[in-house]
Parts: sequence; structure tokens; C-alpha cells
Amino acid sequence: MGTDELTARVVGAEDLGRCVVCDGVSALVVWRENGYEGRACRCGTVYASPPPPLGAVDPTVDGHPDSYYAVPARRRVRWIQRYRPRGRVLDIGCGEGHFLAAAQAAGYDVAGIEPHPGRARRAEARLGAPVECALFESCRPGEAEFDIVYHCDLLSHFADPIAALRKMGGFLRPDGVLAFEVGLLGGIAPWWYTMIGTIGYPQHRWLYSVRSLRRLLARADLELAHTAHFGLAPGTLFVAGVRSLARRYRRLRAAPQRPGPPAAAARVSVTRFVDRTESFWRYTVGRLSPRVGPATLFAIARLRQSTRAHRHHVSVVSAPHLGAPQRRGG
Repeated sequence: MGTDELTARVVGAEDLGRCVVCDGVSALVVWRENGYEGRACRCGTVYASPPPPLGAVDPTVDGHPDSYYAVPARRRVRWIQRYRPRGRVLDIGCGEGHFLAAAQAAGYDVAGIEPHPGRARRAEARLGAPVECALFESCRPGEAEFDIVYHCDLLSHFADPIAALRKMGGFLRPDGVLAFEVGLLGGIAPWWYTMIGTIGYPQHRWLYSVRSLRRLLARADLELAHTAHFGLAPGTLFVAGVRSLARRYRRLRAAPQRPGPPAAAARVSVTRFVDRTESFWRYTVGRLSPRVGPATLFAIARLRQSTRAHRHHVSVVSAPHLGAPQRRGG
């Protein structure tokens, strides 16, 4: 028995939590934040310890500004077009519908799931397409099928990501693909977390490496087919070098709205500039950076061949307005 396993058993493994990928326990703490510890497992996963309770985070709250999703939307659609140039797309956690709007403009039929009532309503009105207001975990099987199921930065938030991935796979046609973006912050040197400054506990439960992500997908009867790696190291080091300026931007983002159009316009303009800058470092510089340190991964996964071969009927969201492609008159 290794030192990590022995220590974890002594202090109570169930209290510490377990790795969702390999069911292991670890005593190697690489980060502390908001009363939680990030424990690095040998499989390459970092898990929150103790496990955040289900009510610790409101799933309808999004800490990112609108432009965080709007700026890279077309880039994400172009990437998916390489593998599925047409078909039906379901966006899980679609927010205001930025990705779906870009997909719709590229010729896809679209539908979404969004837990926040206001965002779901605005996305549906914007798209003229079905958006179900619900938690993804509560959606039930139906009769429709999707060629593409998409999500961005969700795998670190699910209490049970294996069950969530299996449900996503159930939404797909046998030849469909699961397209997603996920941060790779597991399996890196601990000093990177100090450079980043936050992991985001308790919102983030799991941090993955490519190795642990493959194992996670395998447990959900999925397999990686294509990936694109975007290193975050250059951007992380750049932000660390101008930390005082970054703090000013964050204060501006967090400041309450001041009355008057000029102040509001200035706030939106600066926020959008910051998000464009972050997008440049993440996707343009990051695509060329060496594979060291934190990263973002674009991934295309598909059902395992054995699952595709034995599937005769694929489940999707049960709500009638997600059951078939629809268009609303203007």
C-alpha cells in the first residue's frame, strides 16, 4: 500500500472523497481554496476534497460575462464543421444562445437546454428554436436524435460526470458525435495553481488531464476521436506578469452598474476587450504553445464501436419541442 493510500485511509477516505475516474484516494494536496482541498490522483485527476454538497453551487449562476461566450462562438462552430458539417445540434447549458446562433448561421438545426429561466427564454426568442429550461440531469429520454451534442466547460461541474456523459451519449444518433471544450488542469506541476490564482472551488469538482479524460469517457462508453490542444501557459504567465492590470479589469467587471449609458457602454467595451484578449492568448497563441502546464482541449468523442453496433434506438430529451426540428415564423 502506498503512502497516499495509507494516509487517506487513516484520516477517513470517505470524508476526503474519491476520484471519479479511477475511484482512488489521495493525500497529495496541491491547492486549498474556500475550505476545500485539491487532491491530485495518480490517474491525472485533481478532485475537490471534501466533495462539495449538491446545494453548494447554484447551477443557474454564471460568473462569466456575456462576451466570454460570444467572442469564440464562431471559432467553435468552425472546428465542429470539420467533423460534422451539417445536422442537428443540441447545446447543453446554452446560456443566451451564442454558440447556437453561430451554428444556426452555419446551417445547422439547433436546440438547447438551459437551467436559467431568463437565459432560456431569451435564447429561444433569439433563435426561433426550442430551448428547454431544465437542469441537464433532470432531462428524460425522448424520441428525437442529434448528430452533435455540444457543451463547454461542464465536465468539471457535474457531481457524477460519468452518468452525465452516458446521458449525452444517449442523445446521439449511432454515428453522432459529442463535441466539447474542457480545461486540462490535472496532472500539472502544483506551482501552476499558484500562477493561475484560483481553481474555483466549490464550482469545479474535478480537473482532468488527457489521460484521465480518456478513462472517464471509456467508463461512459465513449472514446476520443479528435482533439485540438490549446496551451494556457503563455497566457497564464502573461497575466501573472501584469497582475495589477488584471486586478483593475476584474474590479471593473465586479463593480455594480453605474447609472447612465456612457458608464454602462464603457464597462461593456472594456469587458469585451478583455475577453477578446483572453481569446487571442487562449486559441491563437495557445495553439502554437508547447504541451506543458494548463491547457484547453477541444474534443470530439463518439460512442464506442460496440455501443454503436448494438444500438437500435437512441434516446433524447423528452420535451415535445425538442423532439423534431422546428422553425418559427417571424
